[in-house]
This record gives sequence, C-alpha cells and structure tokens, in this order.
Amino acid sequence: MKKLIICMLFMLGANLAFAQRSVELTERVSSNQEVLFNFKFADKIKLVQWDRNETKVEASVQIDDGAGNESFSIKTKEMGSQVKIYSDFGDYFEKKQKKDNWCNHETDINYVVYVPKNVEVEVKSISGSVASDSYNGSLRTDLVSGDVTIKRYSGALRLKTVSGDLDVTMNKARIDASSVTGTIYSDLNIDMKKKKGGSYGSNKVLGTVNGGDELIVLSTVSGNIYMRKG
Repeated sequence: MKKLIICMLFMLGANLAFAQRSVELTERVSSNQEVLFNFKFADKIKLVQWDRNETKVEASVQIDDGAGNESFSIKTKEMGSQVKIYSDFGDYFEKKQKKDNWCNHETDINYVVYVPKNVEVEVKSISGSVASDSYNGSLRTDLVSGDVTIKRYSGALRLKTVSGDLDVTMNKARIDASSVTGTIYSDLNIDMKKKKGGSYGSNKVLGTVNGGDELIVLSTVSGNIYMRKG
C-alpha cells in the first residue's frame, strides 16, 4: 500500500509539473524609455525594482490544465521612447472556440517583473492584480478587474482599476482619490482641500500629506481605496 501511495504522489507531482510552464524574457532598457507591460490575462503581477539597465519578466503559465501552455509567449515592441512588453497567445483561443463552440477558458498566469529604478512604468491587464513591496518612481496602472497593493511608495503615482481595491502606503503626497461605489479609508493626516458647499466625502478625497508635492491619483469604479501611513 505504501508503494502504491508513493507512486500515486509521484504521478500527481509529475502531472502538476507538466501542467505549468515557465517563460522568461529579458530586455535592455535605457533611462529615457518608458516601459509598458500589457499582460492581457493574469492573476498576480509582482513588481520588483533593481539596479540593472534591463527589465526581466518571469511568467508561470497554466492554460486549460496545460493544453494551451505552448501557445503562450512574451513579446516586445519598441515604439519611439516606449518599450512594450506583452503576452501573446497566438490563435489558441480562437481555434479552441471554433473546435468546442465554447469560449470559456481557465488560465493561471503569474508574473514577476523586474524593472530599473529610473524608468517610467505602466501596467495594463484585464484580469491581473498588481503588487509591490517597495516602489520608488513613476508608476501607472490600467486594470479592468484587479487590485493594486503598494506596501511602500514614493514618487508620482497614477493607479486606475475598474473593479478592484487600491491599497497604498505613503509618506508625502498630493492626493486625488476617487471611487464611484466604494469607500476611501485612511489613517493619514490629510490636509483636505475644500470644495464649494463643504468637504469631500468618503468616496472623493483631494488633499496633501506632509506637504508633499508628488501627485498620487487613485481611481476605481467598484472598489475601496486604502491610504496608509508609511
């Protein structure tokens, strides 16, 4: 019985390993370039800053229990001063839809993205959430369904998501935060800007923290915003 269990566990591990694929890409980036990451389908996108003049993307990919793994690739395109790094699936989804007459797919794609400290970065995704333990510089997000969590931040920041929460820890900033159906929470001492007829409420905040002059714009439609002390 023990031999049978060990064999079954080995087979399970082999199947799990087969179901996931690792893909990497490294691209040299100059200090005057902006880097756009466009990862159409994603789960987690982790941003890490480093001192190299290059960006590196590590992706862990599982599509339809491994059936679509080989269709995935990471591509690059230079557009003037911008370097675009994006995910590509070839015609896998189109072919499968024609074959099965069904457009439902299961994707589990996680990214770790290393970026130079001196470049502007933008992240776009339909389904991914963005997170960073520490970020210093210019960062923008444009998400459809995903959260953004920045545990320590300084610099110019523009975070936008349609359906998701924004959670940022900061020390000094000019704040422009708004949520259509969510609520804004903060333990910061914010010097609130006044509007005609009174102060801004729980879903719109304009103000300054510790006399900061770097603008932080936080925008979500159906999500909460958390602004925390650094």
